[in-house]
Parts: sequence; structure tokens; C-alpha cells
Amino acid sequence: MLVGKRGADATASLGVGEPQLKRRQVETGNCVVDCGAYRLLASCYGDKGMRKQMEDEHVIVPSLLPFQPALSPAYDFALFAVFDGHGGRQSAAFVKEAFPSELAAQLLLLQQEKENGSSSSVSEEKADATASAASAGGLTDREMKQVIYGACRKVDARIATEIPSCRDGCTAVVALFHGQQVYVACLGDSAAYLARRKDRTLHCIPLTEVHRHWVIEEKERIARMGGTIENGRVNGSLEVTRSFGDISLKRYGVSCVPTVKKFTLDPALDEFVLMGCDGFWNCWTASEALNLASEAWEK
Repeated sequence: MLVGKRGADATASLGVGEPQLKRRQVETGNCVVDCGAYRLLASCYGDKGMRKQMEDEHVIVPSLLPFQPALSPAYDFALFAVFDGHGGRQSAAFVKEAFPSELAAQLLLLQQEKENGSSSSVSEEKADATASAASAGGLTDREMKQVIYGACRKVDARIATEIPSCRDGCTAVVALFHGQQVYVACLGDSAAYLARRKDRTLHCIPLTEVHRHWVIEEKERIARMGGTIENGRVNGSLEVTRSFGDISLKRYGVSCVPTVKKFTLDPALDEFVLMGCDGFWNCWTASEALNLASEAWEK
């Protein structure tokens, strides 16, 4: 995903894959998303490489209102995501269809709880901290993380119940925009970087974490759940330690709970966000990819 700006407008371009069984490359047109003070321009590109079929998916959702019309504007987000399939395309295809609706459902549930006065209260001594942490639509960072966690758990549970024969999985990188507030969630080794230009230098700011066996917390969780790391893979089969799907490995600690980070767009400094699967990031360093994207964007 590439998120940039021109003058008063911000723009976005997504470099992701779309499942087309007979096509090597996939390229989509641009999608303009109005985020109030700025606009995002999103487009997608993918290459299946040596695989027989494209296993990756992407999502561009300008608004969650079509999924839950009762959502107030304060709880509405623009959604951009890349789902990198492995071992097949069932999980990625399912997540593409299910995630936006489950996310909207979780947001509506929180909205209704707060409207009914049943949401958790905070103590007076924490009120200031909560207010400072409040972000898009008056949601706190903690609330937004719980919304994302809930949506991910719902989607993963549905894979197990609705397509129990599924043997594949997918990683994910998701960006949610509301005004200048952006939440980025990741599972596995798909990644996103922010390009921020300061003093004429383009800085590459990581927005995601890698969930692989060499991360101590990941390795300890797998071991605690009875799993093993063999040849750099969970139980000798899966390279990542968090994903959607991979049903048979969930009991061994492979988690569907993402890492979530938030940042605030700075119109004066931020040029774009680039999102992609591990196959993309294996071809370039973050600095190379972002500088190439910046040069291409200027053209």
C-alpha cells in the first residue's frame, strides 16, 4: 500500500495481489477514498511468480457503512488490507469476504454498548490518560484494539466452522483510516512502512512486526502450547507464528490475534504508506522499495 499526498490531498496506492488463476499479473484501477481533510488514492498490483495460482487477496473498502448502516460516522473507517495466502487460497479468499463485515459488526457492538451506557467505565485517575489516548471517533486505542482483535477471532473461528476441510492459511496486514488517525494491524510476515520526508530525506518507518520463530515471545508461546520449532517452522510446517486459518496448528499456539499500532498522519511530512506480502519485501529492502515508490509517484 502506498499512501501519499499532493498539496492538500493525500493519496494511496496499494501493491498487492488479487486471485486470478490464469493470470500472472494483476493490476487494478485507482480508487479514491475521501477521508475528510484529505483523500486516498488506492490501486493494486500483484504477481503470482512461479505459483500455479495467485493465492493472495486484497481489500479496498472506502467505508464500512454498507456493511452496518447503523454505524455512526464517528465509528466508520476506510479499510485497506493485503491477505497473503500460503498452502492454497481458501483462507485468503474467505478472509477477504468476511473481515470487513466482522469489523463493522464489532464497531457497531461497541457503539451500541457506549450508547446504552454499558461500556466499561474508567476511574478518575485514569480519565486524563484515556482522554489523551482517545482517537478516531472518540474511541480509545484500547477499544479500537479490542474491536480489531474481536473481528480477527470471529473470522478465524468462521474458517474452522464454515470450511472445516480448509488446510491452508494466510497472513495479513490491515490499515484503517479515520481522519488523520491510522491503525495498522498485522499477522505473520506481511508488512507496512510509512514514508516520511524530513529535511529532504525519505525516512522508512516500520508500522508492523514480524511474527516468526526467532521472536522470543512467539517462540515461547508456541512452546507453552505444546508446539515445536523445527527447521524454522512451527511443527516443521509453518514459517509464521500468527495467521488466519492453519486450523490444525491453532492448538499449538499459532495465533489469530494481530499486533496493532497507531500513528497520526502528518500532512507536512508523510508521503505514503507501502503495504505488501513477504514475497514483495524479499525483493527489496524497505529503503529501496520506498524510494522506488517515491520516484514512480513523482512521475
